[in-house]
Amino acid sequence: MEPVVILRDVWKIYRDPKVGEVIALRGVNLVVGRGEIMVIHGPSGSGKTTLLKLIAGLTKPDRGDVIVDGYNISLLGEEELAMIRNTVVGYIPQDYGLIEDLTVYENVELPLLLAGVPKKAREERVMEILKYIGLKETAFKSVKYLSGGEKQRVAIARAMVNTPSVILADEPTANLDWDNSIRALEMLKSLNKDFRTTVIIVSHDPRVTDYADRAVIMIGGVLKSYRESM
Repeated sequence: MEPVVILRDVWKIYRDPKVGEVIALRGVNLVVGRGEIMVIHGPSGSGKTTLLKLIAGLTKPDRGDVIVDGYNISLLGEEELAMIRNTVVGYIPQDYGLIEDLTVYENVELPLLLAGVPKKAREERVMEILKYIGLKETAFKSVKYLSGGEKQRVAIARAMVNTPSVILADEPTANLDWDNSIRALEMLKSLNKDFRTTVIIVSHDPRVTDYADRAVIMIGGVLKSYRESM
């Protein structure tokens, strides 16, 4: 399988004036294949979100290499990292990261605007992805009036609208009941199948691993073991 995400001896250290150095990641090595669904499972504070942010280009490692679809995050400048975040990687934060005062359409359109996509092409792509996730009828509804499950779907649509190589989902079920959690996970699985998009999910919920091709357990900033999903 062609690798799309490669981490080699990755360390991330935060420096807090009150407590000193906090080592979030300790020599992490990881390879994720194109079209694979991987879950990074582990308790809160284990380094899962830090790992996801490194892959997303939201931060850089203190040591080691993070390579995403051929781009070495460690070597890129801010302008290049912005391009990675907008076109190569789709990031879904735990709090959805939506702009509450904008409509569903406007939220999903934002990455296309940043990428300089012409208006007509933006309209076609936004409505296409909203139809795909089942929210076409709510396109011009303000996000603040949506349910948690609907907000999660909008966040997934926004992450997917530029057809990235990799989608990163940070605790996508944390704020949802299990029925809506299943719906969100099934949608990520459909995107993976229909577009061959690599999906990396971090979660403390062990049930999420049932939707993965492969699961990684992270404890104390270290990848402890792998489990092949049935």
